[in-house]
Amino acid sequence: MATKNKIWNKTKSVMAAGWCNVCKKEMLSDAGGWIVNAEKKHFCHDGKDGSCFDKYIKEKQLMAEDATYEKEI
Repeated sequence: MATKNKIWNKTKSVMAAGWCNVCKKEMLSDAGGWIVNAEKKHFCHDGKDGSCFDKYIKEKQLMAEDATYEKEI
């Protein structure tokens, strides 16, 4: 009597890793394409209008430039 080898089929679980801080898109553990910065903020690579991380960086730069301009006055 020959026995059949049993194969363990592990189901792939998908977990929510977080939400994009710019476009509020849900990021899943199996999707990839997202960035977490040092402040533990999540960002998309492929947001509605391009990279949400790039938008965040540009916004931070503009805020820093405004702050230095206000200090000079």
